[in-house]
Amino acid sequence: MKKWIVENKEKLHDLKIFDLYKYRLKSPYDEKNFNFYVFDSSNWINIIPITTDNRVIFVKQYRAGTDQITLELPGGMIDKGEQVLSAARRELFEETGYKSKKWEKLGVVHPNPAIMNNSCFTYLARDIEQISLPQNSGSEYTKVVSHHVDELDELVEKKKITHSLVINAIYWYKMNCK
Repeated sequence: MKKWIVENKEKLHDLKIFDLYKYRLKSPYDEKNFNFYVFDSSNWINIIPITTDNRVIFVKQYRAGTDQITLELPGGMIDKGEQVLSAARRELFEETGYKSKKWEKLGVVHPNPAIMNNSCFTYLARDIEQISLPQNSGSEYTKVVSHHVDELDELVEKKKITHSLVINAIYWYKMNCK
């Protein structure tokens, strides 16, 4: 396989959480040019927060893309210049009111490399403690719920969890921690 050549990048739209770019790429195989459209985005973080009695803290929230209430792990965008672990701590606290002193990086994926240029990091937070209520702001409103760690497979199998990045985080957890 050969990498394609980026001949031009043009910013088309600023969409608040993404910038839409048009890439003009040259194929290394036949020298033909093609247009590709790429969402330029901040990196993301997902956290698997586990209590001392092996309960995973989840958030329920409305998602406009599917017009549904979803069951997800806490997570979100990593702010420009923010360290990944700092973002994990911030997102866990903002969305759940919990904090942890025991953190472990589980893995990193590219959410959709065909059209996005960002990464999603997954961290494990152990022995979490509730410090306050969620710090919801703007359009974000989360409801905190918990499930025992032994229920993770069932939550996916019964389609209680359908968010692909959450399922990926569960995979990282099972690969590294079981």
